[in-house]
Amino acid sequence: MKKTFSVLIAALTLTACSVDPQAAATRRATLVQSVFPNPADQQGLDLAFPLESGGVYKTIEIGFFPDEVTEPEVRRRVAAFCAGQASPRLTGQVAIKKDLGVSNRTQADGSVRPVHFIFYTCV
Repeated sequence: MKKTFSVLIAALTLTACSVDPQAAATRRATLVQSVFPNPADQQGLDLAFPLESGGVYKTIEIGFFPDEVTEPEVRRRVAAFCAGQASPRLTGQVAIKKDLGVSNRTQADGSVRPVHFIFYTCV
């Protein structure tokens, strides 16, 4: 009885932890729209997640589809984001903090696409 109950609890826990691909895609799109309000700047981006430090968003994680947008174009968009913060501590320039490389992301429709993830730093 204990074993059956334990298996049932484990199954429910795993089910509760499963990610709804549509909900995840919606959350990522909302983040991208909040960071890059211009629809042209949203093109090709899968994720834009800024990290705040001392009231300034100095680091931002970007996930982009390499078949839709190039890294130099993404860097240009991030530089515009950095310049828009108007912090005296920032120059409006951007540098790669950490390149996580390309991994596969399951889309809301079930297809799998390569996404390149890079952490950029506003300098």
